[in-house]
Amino acid sequence: MIKVLLLNIQVSADLSDLPRRDPDTGFHLEGFYQYKINYNIGITPGLIWLTAPNHNEENGDIFIGVVRTTFKI
Repeated sequence: MIKVLLLNIQVSADLSDLPRRDPDTGFHLEGFYQYKINYNIGITPGLIWLTAPNHNEENGDIFIGVVRTTFKI
């Protein structure tokens, strides 16, 4: 069984010659766990959490649930 937790900072372009600046920092937190049903089938549920989407804390956090099924043939 595989357990993974990832933390990333969302990419922000630093274009110093433009007047727009990103006011806040957004994070991308992702975790998943792989269940092996048998040798050929695995199910991987996961959760993705985005804080300050578009680098703006006025935007609410986003939670994304995912389920992936892997078949080996």
